[in-house]
Amino acid sequence: MKYAPARTSIFIGCMLLAFASEPSWAQHAGPGAHPMPQTSSAPPAAGPADAKVEFENETIIVVRVRMAPHEKTPMHDITSARLVVWLTDAHLRDTHPDGSANETHRRAGTIDWVGVQRHAGENLSHEPLEFLAIVPKAGAAAAPK
Repeated sequence: MKYAPARTSIFIGCMLLAFASEPSWAQHAGPGAHPMPQTSSAPPAAGPADAKVEFENETIIVVRVRMAPHEKTPMHDITSARLVVWLTDAHLRDTHPDGSANETHRRAGTIDWVGVQRHAGENLSHEPLEFLAIVPKAGAAAAPK
């Protein structure tokens, strides 16, 4: 259980990234959602209302995700692991399919690795949160040396 806070943060970051990186996530998003380009063959997912591709090439997608105060994301699958860079402080709740939940706090500048998982998330703060999700593309080759 000593890894629960890191796992929760990673989960939430992955969740947000998964949603943000899916081309069809916006169909489930609220007002102000940014449409995503067709870049992934993964199944559609629901996600946060505000996610935007900041950078993309043949190896990675970088998505900026913002969650409003107390915003919730539905249960969803994170289908590819990712690196999450927290741009703001965050207080999150990560809920798992079995109903168990973890709360975690992250400070701006914290970096987490988020693995494949299924979860739902909630921004517990009275402030918006923001992070970058850096998602490697499947089958992408390493950069030339």
